[in-house]
Parts: sequence; C-alpha cells; structure tokens
Amino acid sequence: MTVGQDNAIATPAPGAEPKPNPFQRIIGVLFSPDATFASIARRPDWVVPLVLLLLVSLAAGIIMGPHIDFGAAARESMEQNKNVPQEQVDKAVRISASIGKVITYLSPVLSLIGLLVIAGVVLLAFRIFGGEGDFRQAFSVTCYASIPTIIKSVVTLIIIIAKGGIIPAQALATIVRSNLGFLVDYKTNPVAFALLSSFDIFSVWFLALLIIGFSYVARVSKVKAAVTIISLWILVLLLKLIGPALQSLRASK
Repeated sequence: MTVGQDNAIATPAPGAEPKPNPFQRIIGVLFSPDATFASIARRPDWVVPLVLLLLVSLAAGIIMGPHIDFGAAARESMEQNKNVPQEQVDKAVRISASIGKVITYLSPVLSLIGLLVIAGVVLLAFRIFGGEGDFRQAFSVTCYASIPTIIKSVVTLIIIIAKGGIIPAQALATIVRSNLGFLVDYKTNPVAFALLSSFDIFSVWFLALLIIGFSYVARVSKVKAAVTIISLWILVLLLKLIGPALQSLRASK
C-alpha cells in the first residue's frame, strides 16, 4: 500500500472535521507540521498567514529602507573598471538606489507574486508526474510553509534597528548569521557567497515544510515530494548563480 493510499484512507470527509483555527495552524506548522499540513490539505485556508506575511513585508520595507545602501553593489561593480568616468558611476549608483528603494517598498506585492509563482510551479511539477491537488491547496500550503520566512524577517528587523547605521544591500543575506555566507567576502568571491548564503537555515526549514505539505496535497510519499521540490530548488539556485558568475568573469578581465 502506498503512502498516497494511506493518506486517502486516513483522510476524513471535510464535513467531519471542525472549522480550522488559522492561528492554531500557524503554531502547528512550527511544532507539529505533519498533522497540521494533513489538515491544511483536507481543508485549505490561506488568508491569515498571507495577511501576516504581507504585513511583515510592508513593515520590513518601511523600516529597513532608510538603513540599506542599495547603490553599493553598482558602485563596487563600476569601480572595478578604471575606465568608467566618475559621472557614469554616480549615475549608475543613483539608478540602483532608486530601483532598490522601489523594490523594498513594493515587497508586499512581490511577496504575493512569489507565493503565487511557487505554489503554481510546484503544483504543476507534481501534476506532471502524476500527483493530485488543486491550486487552493497548493497556495495554502505555500503560505503556511512561509512562516519561517516571517520569523527571519522579524529577526532581521530587530538586528537592523539595534545596529543602526547604513548597511550594503548584499549584507542582508548574512545579517542573521543563519547561513555560511559570512565566511566569504561577497566582493571578492560573489559565486561562493551566493552559494553559501543559499544554504540558509530558514530556507531549508521552508523547503522541509513544503515537502511535508505537498506530500499530502499531491498524495505522494515524502521521498517523492522531496525529490521534486529539491530538484526545483537546485534549478533556482543554478539560475541565481548566473549573475555572480558573470560578475566574477568581469572582475577577472
């Protein structure tokens, strides 16, 4: 008997289960994710975790914006080429800073788009390989699986407020010290920095919750869910490394 069959047999009819409390589910995601995601797959809901995520994203944008130097990356990249006039460097820095601030203040919208894309892509991957589930289930699981992201954002805000001052945008990836990116200099080793900072405790936590949640949504084993989701994550990681790799090539010339 497969895991999917076990889930199907063990899953009661939706009407037999009391109306879920989203706040209890948020706590359950942290301390009893298996039972909680089984419940979410049976009776999906997403409003409360989504609103919580968007509020934290909005607060992060408002509070963090004045403390981040969005032009630092452009300045360092342009200054590596001694032939670039200072006026051009200043212009690139101003443009990068403006774009960075806009992106920061639009973080709730970008967060929503990100959740929709993740839910859609992961669900599509499972459906292609014979899994079950619909978008409402997938989106609910994705929203609840993002609770670790909310925790990291809150911790990041606390650290930034406590430290004060201005920090480069690249330093945000390691300010919580939840990954190994701080072991290398992002200026001299951009590829290593991007790679090490991707293996983040909160990111791994998010992936683990996605695996558990989608195993119930798609009615597949957790091993199959892990293979599917980790494969997608590796693909995203490879795409993420393209920019730093090009930066290293430019610096070596």
